[in-house]
Amino acid sequence: QLKDILKAAQEASSSLLPAKSKEKYQKVYEKFCQWRITKNIQKTDENVILAYFFEKAKALKASSLWSTYSMLKSTLQINENMDISQYKKLVAFLKRQNDTYEAKKSKVLTMENVTIFLKEAPDDKFLLMKVVLIFGLNGACRRAELCSLTVKDIEDTGKILVITLHDTKTKKKRVFIVGSECNGYEIYHKYLRLRPKHVKHNRFFIYYNHGKCTVQPVGINSFAKIPQKVAEYLKLPDASSYTGHCLRRTSATFLADSGADIQTLKRHGGWQSTSVAEGYIEESIGNKLKISKSIFHQQELVASQDLGTSI
Repeated sequence: QLKDILKAAQEASSSLLPAKSKEKYQKVYEKFCQWRITKNIQKTDENVILAYFFEKAKALKASSLWSTYSMLKSTLQINENMDISQYKKLVAFLKRQNDTYEAKKSKVLTMENVTIFLKEAPDDKFLLMKVVLIFGLNGACRRAELCSLTVKDIEDTGKILVITLHDTKTKKKRVFIVGSECNGYEIYHKYLRLRPKHVKHNRFFIYYNHGKCTVQPVGINSFAKIPQKVAEYLKLPDASSYTGHCLRRTSATFLADSGADIQTLKRHGGWQSTSVAEGYIEESIGNKLKISKSIFHQQELVASQDLGTSI
């Protein structure tokens, strides 16, 4: 009976891992176990974990180290009842890696870039990319969200599209609109009309080339390459820096430049972290211009008041 109870407890604990990335968690744990075997380690304590991450830090960037730490923390808790979140030296070491690492962010498109591409890029080659661009910018979409979008997720009211993202990273659905701006509604319908009637799946995005759609759904890695292809068409420098995160970053940047507050940004992109939304506001060129104008406008008022007093 005790064995059955322990087995049930193990299965219940294992179910706490995210379903989609359960395999990744298990691989992280297996790699750590293999490392312990090669090092002939009998007992695991903070120094052992610290040594493991010290080796990992030579090959992994800070964000990957934190991801590995998070997954190892969960699996060690489940498999060995070990809580490494209490290891202060380890956490301090990981934070130090964060201090010396500067994340490489995707470049963002400008509104001029977007307008030129949508108007001038030939549809027989770029129609799919245009629809991806329109959806990605309107919804601040991740590539996984675009990949999982289905036909049923799009409601056509006759004038606008109401699009619901169900399969999001935060597990909370997001809704966004595609209207007549940049001919988004018309471009969507041009692409939709080419959808073969015998498509057996309900994924919305299917491959397109030379004016025709196939039945094959667009893969997640293909979405990641689209911003670079847009940049290459526009002959933008360093086109490879327009990564799969480009559309989401561009969307947030456009919204921040419009003067949106943190809560609006968080709702738009589905961010739980306030610091992420604050980052877009801090980086916003439009916001910096407004601050600059406000500063100099105030100084001009002070100067004119002083001049009036002296006269």
